[in-house]
Amino acid sequence: MNEIRRQRLQNQIFRHVATYYQKMSRGQDAQGLALDTRSIQALTEGQDSQTNPSPSSPFNAPNPFAHAEPHDFTQHMKDYCTFIRCELSADGSFAKIFVSIWGDEKEQERIMKDIKRHAYGMRSSIAKHIRMRVIPQLAFVQDRSFEKGAEVEKLIK
Repeated sequence: MNEIRRQRLQNQIFRHVATYYQKMSRGQDAQGLALDTRSIQALTEGQDSQTNPSPSSPFNAPNPFAHAEPHDFTQHMKDYCTFIRCELSADGSFAKIFVSIWGDEKEQERIMKDIKRHAYGMRSSIAKHIRMRVIPQLAFVQDRSFEKGAEVEKLIK
């Protein structure tokens, strides 16, 4: 497999895995998303009554994040993970997907287990939607580079 084809397949697998997990986690955490939506609505209701009672277009709507503290949103989030990158082996039979997870150790382990639980469905979905000779085995690796970067930044300050 040439390098250009491998890069293209890596990108397709990466996008497909990320969207698959996003759809599956939304279906499971409807209550968590509702909590987050309610907190945003509560913040915007206070601003709307003071500024504009009803905006004429969606572009004139106030920004719900403008006057909010970051912890107002993070305390309501249950699952927050980001798929960083995908590395496909030279023969295309193995794909390593790097994941960054936000939260404490217990939450990170739980989310990694959930991601690995969806691996079979991700693989079968890749087989249906991406044209490949061999469907790769998926391996998920937790990327802790953001945590290490935050520790280094804290030491510098």
